[in-house]
Amino acid sequence: MAMAGEEIHIRDFPPFIRFELEERVRREIFTKFLKSVSEVEVGILPEEFWNSVEEEFEISRYELNFGKVRGKILKTLEKSPLRAREILERNPDVPANSIYHAIMWLKGQKRIKKKGERWALKEDCFDRVRVSDFARIIDMRHEGERRKNALSIKELEMATFLWPSYERACDRAGIRFQTTSYGRWYQNQFALARAVKEWRRGNTNIPQWTLIAIADFTNVDIEEREVISSYCLPPGVEISPHYKGRYKLPIEVSSDLDVIALQILMNADGLVHPAKHKKAIFKRLHHTFGSFQSDRIPLTIRKIIENYYQIPGCRRNGIRIPEKMKERWEQHPFHEKTLSKIMVLETLFELDKSRRTYELISRSIDFLDDVASILKDLGIGTIKITKRKDRPHYRSYLPKKVKENLEGLKEKIEKIKIEKGIDFLVEKEGIELIRNVKNYWGEEGVNILSNLTQDKGVRDLDLARACGVTPKEVRKILYELIDRAIITCVREETPALVEYYYYLSPDGIEKFLAGEKKVKEEEKEEEDFKYPFPEEFNFYQRRRLFVFV
Repeated sequence: MAMAGEEIHIRDFPPFIRFELEERVRREIFTKFLKSVSEVEVGILPEEFWNSVEEEFEISRYELNFGKVRGKILKTLEKSPLRAREILERNPDVPANSIYHAIMWLKGQKRIKKKGERWALKEDCFDRVRVSDFARIIDMRHEGERRKNALSIKELEMATFLWPSYERACDRAGIRFQTTSYGRWYQNQFALARAVKEWRRGNTNIPQWTLIAIADFTNVDIEEREVISSYCLPPGVEISPHYKGRYKLPIEVSSDLDVIALQILMNADGLVHPAKHKKAIFKRLHHTFGSFQSDRIPLTIRKIIENYYQIPGCRRNGIRIPEKMKERWEQHPFHEKTLSKIMVLETLFELDKSRRTYELISRSIDFLDDVASILKDLGIGTIKITKRKDRPHYRSYLPKKVKENLEGLKEKIEKIKIEKGIDFLVEKEGIELIRNVKNYWGEEGVNILSNLTQDKGVRDLDLARACGVTPKEVRKILYELIDRAIITCVREETPALVEYYYYLSPDGIEKFLAGEKKVKEEEKEEEDFKYPFPEEFNFYQRRRLFVFV
């Protein structure tokens, strides 16, 4: 089947999946973040905020931000510009030397300027509330807490900036009270600042909600190759987004993902039943997500798929085919939509196995009703759902006639799909091409051809996944198709790997068909040729006649 263009990006992951960044990227992203975070504006009305702060601490906003001496000078200059002597006269309790040094510091910080002989405020310092202002007030409200946790003011500023993102992540994950789950609960900004300190040093992995917030702020593309080393949802196993030299982020959404989602839906514990399907399912998992070491479908993958398909947590007797899956089918062209539904039915009823009967068992009658509706939409028949009185399961058998109709529909759709890709040929030539490809390379060759187009290249591993055969078999057929000029390939080289993208070749196909036509004409001429003597003469008699001529 053709590969869909939809992808699951890192920002679509569950918020508490944790990512390990490459050392270089981690340092770059936190350096940029630390440099600029203090000047970020907080969405609070400045006047209301500073009035409430002055009322709470019973001290002017200037002294809160700039200290006692500098604050008094700025407060003095708030009403009108003054000479240095006038500033001294209005602050008799402050030594002249301290006022002189404070004025020089404020000038250097561009807080005041000199107009003639008078000093004046350069700009309104309180026309907005910055992250640094907000962090300072939090620190003052909890005196000693920052030092107790060995935190710098910059770490508290980063936590202050990230706090709204954390609250939104809790809402997304449904966390509304203290939880014992690892890395999902921070009591206050100081607890979050301790976590930020560890993330910055690389001692612990960074949760998705934090990574997205920092990446958006610093304009770093976190989906570039060699950014993410691994990711996991604690306490699950780590997943490396690399498999056979390819980088698996963002995650490609294909029919393989539908099959994995149905397997998870029917076995919420991550085990693959029956066990003989484990190899095929895990092959799909590795090609879709990357490398991991586990005997079951990792918790991280299960949560990503549940989040993408919006699968609610429910008991086995309440499962259904996800609405997101159905909506995605409807967005596809007719032949893609039909092939996706056929693939789901083949997976559920295990039609790739040779059996006398094909049945589907589930505790959810709604799930079996969804399967029946797929069959009805395809127009190939219906199934009967039954239940034994002494068992909680429902059963449905796929009638032989419905199975034959399903196979016929698949063959018809694949033919339409191929014809759409070779619409530059007239109908007769298209039929001839399919016939010749099938004669030379069998059904595998036809499947490969059906997944190729003139304008969009496809990789060999993607073809292997789509056609359900090994990459080695796909490459063998691709090389032979290239030798016959039916397809072409384009080499794309990166520092990490070399990839080949395969396309249909209209000129090559026409030459191939012309060559096949010529071969058939020559074979026909040989069949029509007759020796100039009676048929009853055997070979040796004819040979003797020719010898004596």
